[in-house]
Amino acid sequence: MGFINKILPNKFKPLSRDIGFLSNAIIYKIKCIRRKTHSYPILILGNQKSGTSVISGLLGEISSKKTAIDLFYSGFKYSLFLKWKDKKISTKEFINKNKIEFAYEIIKEPHFSVFYQELKSQFPHSKFVMIIRNPFDNIRSILDRLDIDGNKENLEDSDKKKIFHSWNLVFDNHWIGGEKTQYIEVLSERWNIICNTYLENKKDMILIKYEDFLLNKEEIIKILSSKLKLDNNKEISHLLEKQFQIKGRKKDVDLTEFFGGENYQRIESICKENMKKLGY
Repeated sequence: MGFINKILPNKFKPLSRDIGFLSNAIIYKIKCIRRKTHSYPILILGNQKSGTSVISGLLGEISSKKTAIDLFYSGFKYSLFLKWKDKKISTKEFINKNKIEFAYEIIKEPHFSVFYQELKSQFPHSKFVMIIRNPFDNIRSILDRLDIDGNKENLEDSDKKKIFHSWNLVFDNHWIGGEKTQYIEVLSERWNIICNTYLENKKDMILIKYEDFLLNKEEIIKILSSKLKLDNNKEISHLLEKQFQIKGRKKDVDLTEFFGGENYQRIESICKENMKKLGY
């Protein structure tokens, strides 16, 4: 389905994704039968497009631990996150619906960033890692991933159609207590909410700033694996430039040009307090 989806015209891609999910979901549910979840997985948190995939992937490689990069089932059936947050299903029920990934020792899922308390209660002996990235780069990367311009006042219908499956949760903060409605303000508010999760629980989390990782990838991964008490003897130098997610096409565009003056100021205004606390 991945190859077919790439060559299909854009108007057919949503249908292709849904068909692919429905067929794979049947297989997934069968594989979940009798699957045992890990008792204390390492949980990697952080906003979407903040470097969680590459850091988790390299951590799994250097330690030879099975690593889940995002949840398959809830990534598509994202209403489960809403039901979980609204306490319509328990944390245990949510885990049981995503058993395959919860059987791994390292689990990376950006949506977990707003479920820290729930996960901590369920896994009191687990270690938590928070990945944080400068909000300007982080928000630019999210929009770039979805091919949405950053200098608009409001999203057009054509833009909204590009937001698929659990990405819808990223552009609406009401379910996590947010209030903003303008899309840049929503993404800025989300960055703040996730940063607050770290700042309020930093004694129980390991912080990795994506910018530090970029300066010395292998060293940061070795330091992180040591803090997590994982082996770090496996060679990963050949993987340091590997793309664990789709590469942004506008990553080198000047940020003020990408966002325009007004949206740039929106990010600065909303995020400046936490940026200062985190050394940005």
